[in-house]
Amino acid sequence: MKRLFSLLLGAILLIGFLPVCASAQALPESAHPYENGVTDVQSYTDPAAARGLFVTFSEDTRVEPFSQSVILVPGPVFTVEDLVSGIVRSGDYISILNAENDVLYTCTGSELAGRTVYVPGNTFRVMLKADGSVNDYGYRVTEVRPAGKDEVGSVTYHPGEAGEGAETVYVPKDGNAVFRERCTVNGERWYMDDRAFAGWATVPGGKIVYDPGQEIPVTAGDIEVWAVWVPLCLGKREVLSFSNASWYFEDDGRTNYYMRAEDYRAMQLDLYKNFGLGPVPSPVISVVLSTYPDWEWRGSCYGMSTAVALQHFGIADILSLQPEAETVYDLEADDALISRINFYQSQAASSWLTENKAYNKGTPLYAAQLKMMFESALKGNLVMFTFYEDQPFITGGHTVLFAGAYTKADGTHVLLCYDCNDPYDYYTARYTDRFEISPDFTAITDEWEDEIGAFNWTDEFSQFEPFSPEVTQGSPLTWYKALFKHLISFINVIKAMFRK
Repeated sequence: MKRLFSLLLGAILLIGFLPVCASAQALPESAHPYENGVTDVQSYTDPAAARGLFVTFSEDTRVEPFSQSVILVPGPVFTVEDLVSGIVRSGDYISILNAENDVLYTCTGSELAGRTVYVPGNTFRVMLKADGSVNDYGYRVTEVRPAGKDEVGSVTYHPGEAGEGAETVYVPKDGNAVFRERCTVNGERWYMDDRAFAGWATVPGGKIVYDPGQEIPVTAGDIEVWAVWVPLCLGKREVLSFSNASWYFEDDGRTNYYMRAEDYRAMQLDLYKNFGLGPVPSPVISVVLSTYPDWEWRGSCYGMSTAVALQHFGIADILSLQPEAETVYDLEADDALISRINFYQSQAASSWLTENKAYNKGTPLYAAQLKMMFESALKGNLVMFTFYEDQPFITGGHTVLFAGAYTKADGTHVLLCYDCNDPYDYYTARYTDRFEISPDFTAITDEWEDEIGAFNWTDEFSQFEPFSPEVTQGSPLTWYKALFKHLISFINVIKAMFRK
């Protein structure tokens, strides 16, 4: 009876164990050798894995080494696409992807032999891609092991200001955590219309502790960070949707500063109305600008930036040129708007006298002006900034609007800008066009990371009020008040420099 009971118990246990064995998931493995021209993708999922998987490959894992070369004449192995691009690719490779099909590793030859790689999440895919000739053993996964808490740290991101949309990323503790360069949720960009992403804080509403893209070693414990969002004083639909490119200014063969007769006349009358026989030689400026419509067009960035700023402050009304437009973004570059932009472009001559200036890099005055400008933008003021490759007027220049500011974790001061050369960045709320000032305010680089030379800037726009297409608008005293205010500010800057 005891023997019969033992046999019966063994049979029950065996029957109970068989379904488990049958459903056990096989580890990914290619054919040995794999076929030429194959694209083999295999998946593996471990529902119990919480912090990721460690995946180990066999010592004999190997594929034909991959290479690519640029050719002028088609070689013996190429595709039509390769022929067009001039690149010939040969050899095989193995890619390891996550559940979202993001490529985590790509290896060729014997680079995966005996290697253990970490895959976040509970699912990974192995793709073997082979060309049409020469093969090898392929690959074999020998072990898949869930990562333990003592092996993997985590970074939890809170993209929204209220902590919504949190996502956790796991990183092996022998590696580095690379903080996200932009806010994403499930792979989609998280953005705000009136705020720009600046970095990561360690408490809700805190200051930037980690800059986007910054790496730190993952040693122990878990990290929780909250996105820092910088407010912008210029709305994304307050900017022009077209760029400061040449095509629309050359419509119908134009290559100059097109102005309608009424705008040209207003430009001349405004000079006499505001300067007359005052200290500014109005007749000289008038003579110089008399040929302005015939000048070779070299950009209207100052005029476009000025038009956007004046519309923002209600000093100008460029929307009236196209009554069907609800916002500045809706405006089209027709003749009337081009003429008005060029009208404001000509005001660079009159406004320059009232703007803050710095000429020589490395001087105390240069640093003082950079600091004063940054602090103005940090307070929420809209700043118009004109910069040059070296010295003003004799080297190339460009004008942008700064709509926000913040300081990075490393002390670098950042200015967020609307650049009429790249309006797409602003009106799509990407806000990635940024200027950076060194921590000690001695240098500034543009959005292409080039160090700039002389510059002039202003956060005051009242000097434009007397220079209007409607000549009867604006008192000349307004311009002189702006000039006087600028001179007082300049004197105060000099005094502060001497007191140090």
